Amino acid sequence: MSPSRIRSTAVACIAALVVSGAGGMVAAPAGANPLLPPPTTLNVRCWPSGFSTIGAAVASARAGDVVRVCGGTYREDVVLPPSKPLTLQGVGNPVIDAAGLDNGVTVLASNSVVEGFTVEQAIGEGILVQGAPGLPVRGVTISGNSVQFNDQGNLTGAPLTDSSYPECDGSTQAPGDCGEGIHLMVADDSSVVGNVVTGNSGGVLLTDEFGPTSGDTIASNDVFANTLDCGITLAGHNPTAFVDGRPQPTAGGVFSNRVLLNSVSDNGVAGQGAGVLMATPFPGGAVYNNLVQANTIWGNGLAGVTVHSHAPGQDVNGNFVEGNRIGTNNLDGDPDFYPSVDPATTGVIVASVAPLTIGIQNNIITSNVFGIWTMPAVTLNGAGSNQFIQVTTPLFVG
Repeated sequence: MSPSRIRSTAVACIAALVVSGAGGMVAAPAGANPLLPPPTTLNVRCWPSGFSTIGAAVASARAGDVVRVCGGTYREDVVLPPSKPLTLQGVGNPVIDAAGLDNGVTVLASNSVVEGFTVEQAIGEGILVQGAPGLPVRGVTISGNSVQFNDQGNLTGAPLTDSSYPECDGSTQAPGDCGEGIHLMVADDSSVVGNVVTGNSGGVLLTDEFGPTSGDTIASNDVFANTLDCGITLAGHNPTAFVDGRPQPTAGGVFSNRVLLNSVSDNGVAGQGAGVLMATPFPGGAVYNNLVQANTIWGNGLAGVTVHSHAPGQDVNGNFVEGNRIGTNNLDGDPDFYPSVDPATTGVIVASVAPLTIGIQNNIITSNVFGIWTMPAVTLNGAGSNQFIQVTTPLFVG
């Protein structure tokens, strides 16, 4: 993707949550403070129901409590505030309809859980996990949700919109982060597992505006038909993450994340989006040492796995693409490094204007003109271990 279009990116164990019914025992979430009173369950439209809105229950909850939300539609922008880790648990598929609101759910507290909801039509993100400068959110679990149809965000990828949501405002390097399904912004050691993410501008996004986003697991999600952007994006947006030839992991960077066992299809076909993208638009950005493994990827606008490094002074090294099944991708073609243009169907693209090293091995790549498309500055490790089926040119250097 061009600098003007890059956005803003083994399954971890999830702490067991056991609710035995009204008055039943609730297991403490991972990271619960043993000095606090035992957690309690606050019901929202459940029997016995003490609250009619999710926000009211969250306001009354103590750190470590469970807010259990029963079926129905909730017109809310739910915020889990800092220093109050909670488990937000949907029962009977409650719907958070955030039409006209900034986000569906915003998680600002470490060790929080959001599970079992349908979240739809937010202006910004369906579910946003956001840390603060110097204070990454840690240990958050987003699981078993359906996040869809954010139709009022930055759908065209234009640098600016008239939305009131701040993240919709872009810059000369990148459009605003609007209309994403799930967004981890400055979040460490967190999990996005077993969700359905469809019909948004983009699917799952990891960025580092205010600090590092690292150690996260994006696993076993079905990410499809997010037609204006990528399925799963790891994007470096912090220009202080790589300085004087060295990573600055306390300042920023998107690194040491795992993208595993996802189904990623039909994304970016109306805009410019890959199945899985690792990229940064400007000097100082860093997206490195990430693992993309055992995913099934097909039918996306750019290559199934796309790696773009557009400028010197970036760190997009050490990423590893292994054991994926990659079908026909790059349906729209990739012109972003003109005159090195890839106009044909392609499994994996690695494009860089400066030296870049990446591992690509043991993938099965089928039904493409190009299996792996690279540029002269790119060093591939493991390229000979991949299996190419109905691929015209397994390895092409453009």
